[in-house]
Amino acid sequence: MSEKSGKGWRYSAEALAGLVVVLAALAAVLVWQRKELSWLLRPEPEAPARRATGPRPTSDGPPPPPAPAAPDGPRALSVDGLEVEDRSGELARDPAVRRLAERAEAELMGAVRDLKDRCGLYPTASDKVRVTLLPKGESLFPEAFQVSLAEGGARVELPLEPLVLKWWTPREALAAGLAAALLLQQAPGYDLAPAWLRYGLALHLSGFGATVARREILLCERPPLQLVRPLSEAGEAAWVNGYWAVKALAARKGEEAVLAWVGALRAGQPWEEALRACGGESFQEFDAAHREWASAFLKEACANRQAYLDVVALLRRQKESEALPALASFVADKPLDLYAGDAAYYLNYARYR
Repeated sequence: MSEKSGKGWRYSAEALAGLVVVLAALAAVLVWQRKELSWLLRPEPEAPARRATGPRPTSDGPPPPPAPAAPDGPRALSVDGLEVEDRSGELARDPAVRRLAERAEAELMGAVRDLKDRCGLYPTASDKVRVTLLPKGESLFPEAFQVSLAEGGARVELPLEPLVLKWWTPREALAAGLAAALLLQQAPGYDLAPAWLRYGLALHLSGFGATVARREILLCERPPLQLVRPLSEAGEAAWVNGYWAVKALAARKGEEAVLAWVGALRAGQPWEEALRACGGESFQEFDAAHREWASAFLKEACANRQAYLDVVALLRRQKESEALPALASFVADKPLDLYAGDAAYYLNYARYR
């Protein structure tokens, strides 16, 4: 009995020892596998951003185009390069001329403000503009001003006689001259553009064009419609036709089309290519539209021209008794007419001569 009991305990001990060995072996295997299986417990890594791929360039293919140039940074307004030539000694003899010369620099600063406010065109530190006032006898051109490249910048020549006679104000004329001088320096190839474009843009951007066109119409002895000409044949009427052409573009496409055209010129585009891109029309279409617009404008603006001429003709034939009431009626009934100012002049002349 005791022998059987001893064998049972021995078998139980052996079984227990075997179980302990098995468990120890299993634990060792798990410890060994923990490092190998640890990736199961890790969070899934984020996928790296994939780069856009394309066909590889071949060695015999053309090289890729260069990246576009970065646009210029903001331009700072500077008047350091603006100068009014000092001719006070030469111009001091006439009090009216002397007063104009003394105010010229202040008028130029006003022109800078007007031009910037109207169209965003203004001088920078790299622009050099020299204004020269020309007394009577020194001006060899009939226009309101003349602009040319000279001495590392631009020169604006301004005749004094029209200013003394108050055909226009110094500030208006200086703004137009300044516009042409700045575009001459800021727009590559602007000096090679036709005269109607160079001065037509300057007159429109400065606001001086309406004054110049009005005087051109009043001085014209022919029917005003004859002032309208194809731009390539404008000749001495290039200024007024250029102004009307730019104004007609603004009337059809908006002022933003004109400013975009100026921006394209400053970016170096040829003027005709820039016109097509910004105005959406060829030069031929632009020219035809200008003549149509200018003709319609003149027909309306000059509707009372013949009535005015008939009244003035009475005065020239010394028929004051008929001319005076007719002139007085014209001035009273049509105070905003293009010819009202001249009619008022003749009315006062007839009363006091």
